[in-house]
Amino acid sequence: MIPRALQYDDNLELYLQQIRQIFDISRLINESPAEPEIIDYYSANKLTYRLFYSWEGFYHSGISYDGKRKKGDLKEQARIVEAYVRDTDAKAVLELGCGLGPNSAFLAARNPQVTFAAADLSNLPLKRFTKIPNLHFCLADYHDLSNFEDDSYDVIFIIEALCYSTNKKQVFSEVKKKLRRNGILIVFDFYECAQARPLSPAEEVMWDLNCKGVAANRFECVTDVERSMRELFSVMTAKNLSECILPSYERQEALVRFYFSHPTFAQVLNAFVPFDVLKNAIVVLLVPTSLRRKIQCYYLHVLRNDK
Repeated sequence: MIPRALQYDDNLELYLQQIRQIFDISRLINESPAEPEIIDYYSANKLTYRLFYSWEGFYHSGISYDGKRKKGDLKEQARIVEAYVRDTDAKAVLELGCGLGPNSAFLAARNPQVTFAAADLSNLPLKRFTKIPNLHFCLADYHDLSNFEDDSYDVIFIIEALCYSTNKKQVFSEVKKKLRRNGILIVFDFYECAQARPLSPAEEVMWDLNCKGVAANRFECVTDVERSMRELFSVMTAKNLSECILPSYERQEALVRFYFSHPTFAQVLNAFVPFDVLKNAIVVLLVPTSLRRKIQCYYLHVLRNDK
């Protein structure tokens, strides 16, 4: 069998060389992000994400089914959640890891008969979202949801935030308590592909940079996380959407190439831009390669609380 590293004629080695000219890679790889670092990362990137991703506050990947990036792709996760909200005639919905709150705001505005709650480690939603009458924002860690009433939610969803947990079983256990019988948990997130390993030395570096670049300790293997899901829930859907998010990242990859191909310019810029913003550029550069090489994957999981 041909090693995966030899199957691809891409720019990984060049990208890593360019990154080394600008950054101390060992400093980034040796980071061990915890809750304060995650909050700092997103606080530092608030303006960056709004400028380069979406002024509406969407921090996550766009989902493009036809291979072509479109502005509305950033709302596809919320549309999928909305389909379950309406199919189940949900009355109460909770989002965990809501960030600036655009997904819950989108859903609450379109479904005024439903009560929405949105929780995050830092309760800093965009001001206009706090004026939506059927939406409440609150401060919470999804490892401890004791401030939320048990058996009170029909749908709970998490968009690209579960990856920050180093104890996903605890998260699932907490969520299960808050869901009503036959309630739905919807998770969109990044994982390590089931057949990713062994990795080449360059791929190991890329993988570490992808994790630490977004202030995560590591992305767990999708099969390991699914095993934990099945202990408490029935898995209704496990859909690999990796190809669908590539258009979103390929556009961003093109934007940061100039920065990495001009090290002198980059080093000058580094003196004025926070490190948490700069390391996000590394992720933007490398994620398309990790997706194409099937090291990283992006999944939609829909779970039912019927166990």
